[in-house]
Amino acid sequence: MYDQYSYRSCTCPASILWLLFYLGCGPITLVGEEFVEPDRRRAELVGIRELNSQYLRIYTDLPKSPTVDELPIVFDKAVPLWAEYFGISDNRIQKWKMHAYVIRDRAKFSALGWLPQGRPDFVNGFANAQQLWMAEQPSDYYMRHLLLHEGTHGFMHAMLGGVGAGWYMEGMAELFGTHHWQEGNLHLRWFPEDRQQVPMWGRVKLIQEACHAEKALGLQAVLSIDKRRTFSTEEYAWCWALCKFLDAHPRWQKRFRQLPSHVADREFNEFFRESFQKDWSELRLEWQAYIRSLDYGYDIPRMVIRHRAGKPLEKTATIKIAADQGWQSTGWLLRGGKEYQIAATGQYTIAHDTKPWLCEPGGVTLQYHAGQPLGKLVGAWRGEGGNFSHPVPIGLQAVLKPEHDGVLYLRVNDSPARLSDNRGQLTARIALGRFPDD
Repeated sequence: MYDQYSYRSCTCPASILWLLFYLGCGPITLVGEEFVEPDRRRAELVGIRELNSQYLRIYTDLPKSPTVDELPIVFDKAVPLWAEYFGISDNRIQKWKMHAYVIRDRAKFSALGWLPQGRPDFVNGFANAQQLWMAEQPSDYYMRHLLLHEGTHGFMHAMLGGVGAGWYMEGMAELFGTHHWQEGNLHLRWFPEDRQQVPMWGRVKLIQEACHAEKALGLQAVLSIDKRRTFSTEEYAWCWALCKFLDAHPRWQKRFRQLPSHVADREFNEFFRESFQKDWSELRLEWQAYIRSLDYGYDIPRMVIRHRAGKPLEKTATIKIAADQGWQSTGWLLRGGKEYQIAATGQYTIAHDTKPWLCEPGGVTLQYHAGQPLGKLVGAWRGEGGNFSHPVPIGLQAVLKPEHDGVLYLRVNDSPARLSDNRGQLTARIALGRFPDD
């Protein structure tokens, strides 16, 4: 199921509909999920043409165009990628074929009985194990995205016997729907580098806006999204974000990829919680950090939080912080209400244009990220409840006075999409109160 944009519709000329009945071509019925071979002669009478490939047959009233006519090719490229991810044998996929209805004028397909039984009013798309329906979309990218989204539903229904809980069902469809297509090459589970590459998608923007408005969904709230109703656009965004996060995270990926074997279980969410129970607090913490800094091109492996158990800081301590990584635990437990002095030194590079940008912990004021100079040292602390505070600027030197006990985390301020070209490290020194030589 997929609902985001309103479908376009127009009225099928009455003369054509009367002609169908005059010729004895009354509507057929699609029974449940069983596919009934359409009468191509009837389709041609109302301007519906056929596109055919190894894994997909499309019936559409859309005129010929490169985007529409290559949809079967895109689908055929996706099938082996789905099979590889879900562990489906070549023999099984060779016997499977989807039938798709790509629709501009819904009245034509309704007259022929070619709309899904029980869901003729679907907004954008609908799928079962053998068939999918999709309305015309406003961009070339989104035409392919919706086909891959609904195709993922169909593949999972057919090969796995289910789709799991609501967040997983739509999250996986969005995960595989988000793609890169160029010169006949298809890349699925892709993280777009900028919004121009995915016109009309908007998932990153929706999450950024929710976080800015303090309306971000916690982990439990995403898991509770119910598939027995139509999803909002925002819910699609949260489902995608969680599946993308877990699928790309080095620590969580293996457990996440065990979920397909449980998609037919009623206790799908319970299995998920049990799988992650021992790491639940870390998972919640990383989820908070992830959504707060989510952006196009987000480098999930580099942004993984480096944890260390925290010990109370009694006097002074020193630690190295890598410039090409996300949040790194210092191992220092700061007591609420007490003051700490922190200072940082060192040189590292934070970007590569014509040459590397040399930087110190105060940052480079020629460019800013998240309101602070690029490359500036920033900090945050993790409280006893597992919550992660908003980042605070540190730079070359600062005095910290947390309200509550928490382990201090540090990182270099940079876009989550641009850590890979950073090099080097800085040294941070901290003292309870003031440094002895001050």
